[in-house]
Formats: sequence, structure tokens, C-alpha cells
Amino acid sequence: EKIKIYATCATLLVPPAYAARMCNTIDSISHGRFGLNLITGWQPPEYTQMGMWPGDEHFRNRYTMLDEYAHILRELWEEGTSDFKGDYYQMTDCRVWPKPTGDMKIICAGSSDDGLAFSAKWADYAFCLGKGVNTPTAFAFNNERLAVATAKTGRDVQIFVLIMIIAAETDDEAMAKWKHYNAGVDVDAIAWLIDQGAKDTHNTDTNVRQLAAPEGAVNINMGTLVGSYESVARMLDEMAVVPNTGGVLLTFDDFLEGVEAFGTRIQPLMKSRANLRL
Repeated sequence: EKIKIYATCATLLVPPAYAARMCNTIDSISHGRFGLNLITGWQPPEYTQMGMWPGDEHFRNRYTMLDEYAHILRELWEEGTSDFKGDYYQMTDCRVWPKPTGDMKIICAGSSDDGLAFSAKWADYAFCLGKGVNTPTAFAFNNERLAVATAKTGRDVQIFVLIMIIAAETDDEAMAKWKHYNAGVDVDAIAWLIDQGAKDTHNTDTNVRQLAAPEGAVNINMGTLVGSYESVARMLDEMAVVPNTGGVLLTFDDFLEGVEAFGTRIQPLMKSRANLRL
């Protein structure tokens, strides 16, 4: 009853009314605990294989399209009907009933200026990538950029930061694991990622550029905390005090072991989570 459930919607593939309908169904099943992460699509081969890529002009127009998409979602969720007329979508007495029981939340992970402007207007939460290895507060510039965008819309949108935790008993043991992963990197896959990341020549400030940077592409440069349980707890506490940080999204080198270690070895050491101790 406490855990929220979020799904990602590739908006090039799913019309907004269909997305609204599916979200309402899951909202009903989950008793109001559902929300939606909207993505515009950035890698042409994902869509050309199905004949769904609209052309490279999508790089320029994708957030204009997503703005219309979100407008329709909100109308259908809040009013149950939409007659929206835009450049990309045309609704004529479109109806989606019953309306959701919960307050449907929208997430967006765009880090370009256009992406942050969209989040400031429509999103409840904004995802961003952490940055670097053992540089826990290096993401703060994205918080500052979002604050500028939300100042124009008057909305409260908090950032949730995606990081990977690689932890062990000692700093040296954890760093040895990180070096081992990098030594086994799939060079061909990284080359593909770099090539795809360069397709968007309109935007130079997207998070795709970070994903494909060679120095940490083994885990798509999501920002990585490597160290002992004590060191990781300290770095997470540093992240917690960065203004406008709503929380962190955790991923682990080994999910089962990582979740267990976080709950039993790392979280009990965190000052920012002291209120959760039993």
C-alpha cells in the first residue's frame, strides 16, 4: 500500500488516449498507486524497424509533440473527455471513463533545456542521471537548471537522481569490482551507443550525450558510487542535502545482493534516513 508503481510509455508508439485508458486500468487495479514516465524516443533504429520513426525532424520537435501528448492525458484524466486540436493530435469527443481514483503523476527524464521546460510545465517528478564516479553532488547543476524552469511555471517539481551503487566491505574491494566491470566492457555495444548518441544534431545538452561518453559507458555513465558501505552511506547523505533533490533512484551491480546490502548495511549508516530506523 506504500509503494508507487510507474511504467514508461514510448509516446511515438502509443496514442495518448490509449495510454490514458491503460493508465486508468492500472490505477484501478493498484488502488491509486500508478503513475507514468513519458519518453519521446531518441534512437532511430528502435523505431525504424517498425516503420514508426517520424524522421530526424523529431529531434527538433519531440517536446512540442510531447506537450500536446501531456495536455491530452491531463484532460482525459481530469475531465474524462478531450476535444484537443493540435499539430500532432486531433481529439474529437474522445472519452476515457472512469477517471482515475488517484492523483496520476507524470515523470519525465529529459535533461535538455526543452526537456526541463516540459518537466517544469507538466511533470510531477524529473529524472536525471548522476554524474561521475564518487562525485555524489555533481548532478546539482541539473537541479539549478530545473529551478530556473519552474520559476517560470510556478510549479514544484523535484529531481530524482539515478545512480549505481557498487559496495563491499572495503573501498578497495568495491573499486576492484568497478575496474573488473570496465575491463570487460562490450566495445561494440559502446561504439553503437556513441554512434546513436550523435544522431541528434539539434540538441547538444541531452542526457544521451552523457550516456555515450566513453569514460563510464559500461553502465551508461549514470553516476556511480563505489566504496565501502560506510563510504556509500556518506556519499548518499551528501546527495540528500543538494537543494530540490526529491530522492535517488538506485540500481546495483548485482540487484539481489545490492538491495539486501543497502537495506542492512548502508541505510542504517545514513544520517538522512535515520528516521526510518526500527
